[in-house]
Amino acid sequence: MEQKPSFYTVEQIARDMQVSEDTVRSWLKRKKNRLPSYRVGREFRIKVEDYERFLQEQRYNEEGE
Repeated sequence: MEQKPSFYTVEQIARDMQVSEDTVRSWLKRKKNRLPSYRVGREFRIKVEDYERFLQEQRYNEEGE
């Protein structure tokens, strides 16, 4: 049984969302609705729970919520 990772890289999130790594980095740096991250050397790491919460917060609802 494969264990789910506890952190993702910018590259992994970009691949999952089918966006560029620059787009993911912009999510890390914006002031509103920011994707929380940890800096490890020159790289960023994103907790799985933070990524999943970020996705839920970005979810579009046609009723304006």
